[in-house]
Amino acid sequence: MEKKVVLISGGGGYIGSCTAYFLALAGYQPVILDNFSSSQRPKKFLFPTFEIDLTQANGLDGLPLEFKKAHAIFHFAAKALVPESTIKVRDYFYNNINATLNLSEFACRSSIPFFIHSSTCAVYGHPKLLPISETAPLNPVTPYGHSKLASENILQQYSQWKDLIVLNLRYFNPAGAIHEANLGELHEPETHLIPNLITSFIKNTSFEIFGNDYSTADGTCIRDYIHIKDLAKAHVLGLQFLESQKPMRFETLNIGSGKGLSVQEAITFTERVFNQEAKVSISPRRPGDPPILIADNSKMKAWLKWEPEFSAMDMIRDHSDFIRLRRSMEIL
Repeated sequence: MEKKVVLISGGGGYIGSCTAYFLALAGYQPVILDNFSSSQRPKKFLFPTFEIDLTQANGLDGLPLEFKKAHAIFHFAAKALVPESTIKVRDYFYNNINATLNLSEFACRSSIPFFIHSSTCAVYGHPKLLPISETAPLNPVTPYGHSKLASENILQQYSQWKDLIVLNLRYFNPAGAIHEANLGELHEPETHLIPNLITSFIKNTSFEIFGNDYSTADGTCIRDYIHIKDLAKAHVLGLQFLESQKPMRFETLNIGSGKGLSVQEAITFTERVFNQEAKVSISPRRPGDPPILIADNSKMKAWLKWEPEFSAMDMIRDHSDFIRLRRSMEIL
């Protein structure tokens, strides 16, 4: 039987490549669309790959016909560095909104029925109630968050007025790796906690904590981290959910573990993995950082029959193994 084609925008990046891997395991045919501006171009392509600028209205014109008649689109392509967005405001709105608008139009023009959108908990801003549910007020505080909320609004309009079925997934903090497939997080610059923490252990450098005076048990920020394997699996289940349901138009689901991990707890876990004491330095709080962000993932669990399988320790171990493997490959 012919495999169902799934177009994956931003499929060369961390989350997109891991999701492509899980889609292939589930029997789909991933097709990667990326301009590799925020991800490394692989030496060997696992799936059909097209270097495309999705901000251009005609960017998808050169896609072969057999791929234009796709079964679904997974949209990961976006600029996603929160601090950078406050400096490059235009770039974030131009890139994230245009890519979403052009992909939405392409999906409708090509009669592609299913669209799964990679969104973010940044659309909630500083929530007043925890854990954060999908019905929480939307009040982003950065250009990145605003650009993703604008993308959600575009897709909601396309779902209302066109024949497009959209599942909007709001991520909390993906981490970890699929080290057995040599897939993991490699950003330049890297801004995320767990990769930077592990790098500090490998290089024996100091890890910077931004604020240790928050109103939490150990004084450091608490975030909801989810293993990339759990996240990728959720995307496959999301597509299968859309395939099996009566037609819906637009639905939003949070994807998080539903558990909090503080910066200090992450340091302690990493010390156990490496069997060495961390070197840390304390810096002032970063402006706008809320003390706690944790997802209410009950809707996700109920709708997709999904449960996160991997712990924070698994994320740290798997990313460590991924980095060690890559370093050994470079030496060889």
